[in-house]
Amino acid sequence: MKNLEVLQELVYAGQHPEETIQKSLQESGKPGVGCFPLIVPEELVYAAGFLPVGLWGGISTFQQSNRYIQSFACSIMRANLELGMTGKYDGLKAVLIPSECDTLKCVCENFKVAVPKLPVIGITIPHNRTIQAAHQHLLEEFDYINAALEKVRTPDCKPLGMEDTFAIYEDWRKTAREFTDLVPDHLNTITPKIRHSVLKAAWFMDKKVYTEKLKAVNAALRDLPKEEFTGTRLVLTGIMLDAENVLDLLEELHVGVVDDLLCHESLQFRTLAREGGSARDKIAGRILDVKGVSPLYEPMKPRGDLLADVAQQRGAAGVLFCLLKFCDPEAFDQPLVQKDLERRGVPMLSIENDQLVESVGQLRTRIQGFLELRGL
Repeated sequence: MKNLEVLQELVYAGQHPEETIQKSLQESGKPGVGCFPLIVPEELVYAAGFLPVGLWGGISTFQQSNRYIQSFACSIMRANLELGMTGKYDGLKAVLIPSECDTLKCVCENFKVAVPKLPVIGITIPHNRTIQAAHQHLLEEFDYINAALEKVRTPDCKPLGMEDTFAIYEDWRKTAREFTDLVPDHLNTITPKIRHSVLKAAWFMDKKVYTEKLKAVNAALRDLPKEEFTGTRLVLTGIMLDAENVLDLLEELHVGVVDDLLCHESLQFRTLAREGGSARDKIAGRILDVKGVSPLYEPMKPRGDLLADVAQQRGAAGVLFCLLKFCDPEAFDQPLVQKDLERRGVPMLSIENDQLVESVGQLRTRIQGFLELRGL
């Protein structure tokens, strides 16, 4: 089907970030602004006339960045710093870096020294997101971001109203949720790697263009009959699972990913906007309302119950906790998530991973053992 050809386009886009970014910059005519993990108000960048570009690492060799960041920091931050120092981000006009974990706080300052030619826009996310002052604080941060973006504007920037921008992003979020709803009925077609690549492509494309392509994919999937999948259905959680050989291993072991609570994937679009208020109010409200992101303070730690609910809804047999190596917030959350899932009767396997995985031999044994012991 023609629309499934669009699926392959998105898969290719997600698997070739540098090529996709260059193509998107050229086709949109917009200058790019990099957006660090985990949660940033990307709409402000888009509304200012820039193309937001997701910066989530992606390399495995570090030579220069070790002068500015310890070797036991997560691979995403080390990679971003290395890529900045080696000129890979020179085409961007600025980078947004939030203060959502200790490593991000350090990288925000180190990046200013290590990559002096690229302006850094730091974003402070309120620690206590439950009080009204947090909402006001975010609105003031938005004013600061707008002022900082104004300083790096070029004639290529064609600003768009916030309400129009918000509508574009809401359309993307709705379409992405529809895609994740369709995937469980097509697990033979949408393998773990394909699902991941399609969602990953959104970081490198104009959201309006990406959404139209994803709508075509959704239409094709709706037209296809539901597939009989005889493998094991799992839900993923963590910061990200962006290791191609691990995703291939899941397919080899006949594992289907029916949903996720990954910061890199569905946690970007699954939180619904608040009713009422301006677009700025709703953008702030979404940041305050997002749940299951370990570096964001949540005293009641709801992720275990959230995962159990998702697993029940999707008919999943268990949860795969993708623990990003050297990520302290995730390491602290992992035993709490496991305890809550055990209480709800949902099996969980925790695997340590990053983007540098070379051998999956031990992972194969662990995942096989997890599946066999539970008769999955």
